[in-house]
Amino acid sequence: MTLVTTLSTTPAALGGLAVPLPAAADRAPHTAVAGTQVRGGAESSPLMRPGRAVRYWTPTKQARAKAADLPATRPPLAPASARRLLSVPDDKRLTPGGDANGYARVRRPYTGAGRSRVTGRLFFVNSGGRGDSCSASVVRSASGLLVVTAAHCVYSVPEGAERGKWHTNFAFVPAYDGRAAGERQREPYGRWGGRRAWKPDGYTGLAGGDWNSVYDVALIEVGRRERTLQEAVGAFTPVRSQGGRHTVITAGYPGVLGRKPYDGRDQLWCLARTRPARALAAVNAAAGPATQPATEPATEPATEPAIEPADDPATGPAGKLETYNCHLSKGHSGGPWVLRGTRDLVGVLSAGTEDGESDGYSVANALNVESYGAIVKKADPRGVYDALSITATGPAVPVRRGQTATVTATVTMGGLMGATEVPVTLRVPEGATLAAVTGAACARTAQQATCAIGAVRPGDPVQLTVRVRLAADAPRQVPVTAHVAATRLDPSPRDNTAVARLPVGD
Repeated sequence: MTLVTTLSTTPAALGGLAVPLPAAADRAPHTAVAGTQVRGGAESSPLMRPGRAVRYWTPTKQARAKAADLPATRPPLAPASARRLLSVPDDKRLTPGGDANGYARVRRPYTGAGRSRVTGRLFFVNSGGRGDSCSASVVRSASGLLVVTAAHCVYSVPEGAERGKWHTNFAFVPAYDGRAAGERQREPYGRWGGRRAWKPDGYTGLAGGDWNSVYDVALIEVGRRERTLQEAVGAFTPVRSQGGRHTVITAGYPGVLGRKPYDGRDQLWCLARTRPARALAAVNAAAGPATQPATEPATEPATEPAIEPADDPATGPAGKLETYNCHLSKGHSGGPWVLRGTRDLVGVLSAGTEDGESDGYSVANALNVESYGAIVKKADPRGVYDALSITATGPAVPVRRGQTATVTATVTMGGLMGATEVPVTLRVPEGATLAAVTGAACARTAQQATCAIGAVRPGDPVQLTVRVRLAADAPRQVPVTAHVAATRLDPSPRDNTAVARLPVGD
């Protein structure tokens, strides 16, 4: 049975209106949980030979691959002899035809849908020398060669060792179908060998995976062929966030040998509603260092828990999502959490409770600046992952004092990554007031509005409409300033502020 303690991310109260917090890079530095180091860099594996991994992972070795262990352990809540699976209660199962863990088989052939083509099974030799597997998916990049998974699927500390080691011989098989008759059907797009892996430097790999880690996310670059992996199967668009409430689809390859359909041969999917992961501060305090297992179950309370500030010292950095609608099984680690009806990747499956628990849940790491941002900057140096910009336009003709004018602020994402809860600030000087702002959730005073746009995607601009009322003593020109917050991934923050100057007439 497994558990990873979860962390809280919350709205900030602004003028009585709850507006989700911006990305952590735009806030004051957080205070870390004991045993958790908050960093912002990345580490890479030694270079590997993609062809060697392709040759190594023969069908026979694939069939023998075990599912990668989950990050932490706890005692079972029921006797091992209890065979009835109670993971997800009936009233929490959202997946049509979902089983006791909330999952159903993906419709075959997996080549028929974009989501199942992009998702695949990741084979590797772990740091202890054993053949393992996880789940992974192709993620949009400039190179077209990147696969995203969990950090514990690329790096760990072997039992009895003092330092972590990289796993080796990575082979990603998109749309893997372990029940197909021939190799071509089982691996419709072939085997893609890994060339290099990256993890956040805050991920230590202790105890098979950091307990409480918000850094359990990794990237693998595969070798190039006649065309890139992205050209062959497509890709999910990474979406920067600190967690949140979403409706998502998660998919992957649970790989417990002999446990149909959880034996690694089927791609499974689950529909879920997420929320920011809760902190178990009492468990943190009792357990001590982050390498110790939790001893208390993270059962869902009858009522919603009080939301704690995202930078509270007891909770540490935000960046996790949890769901009680989908359970977890070995081998599913690294699987994608995608917004329903889109190809927007908002999380990577990290941890939870093993199948068979009545309080089953699973946790994903959000793709925030500190984790995903740190590694993608190294793995894909030609890629631009935060190119938010803003423009502001108003009437060209003079506006009379005492009247209102309309200003349009347009926020655009020019990079490869989307973003949720994008912070925008609007200001006017004395002599003018903000009468109304539409297009986003805003907290407004007379001269300033602090807003959060739900999502901004590449190539899909978002407009805010600002109504400005001019006072009787307004000057001849009234500047309306619009600013969208940038992160350190943005190579040109100069276009994050725009000013529309309203001409004022008598």
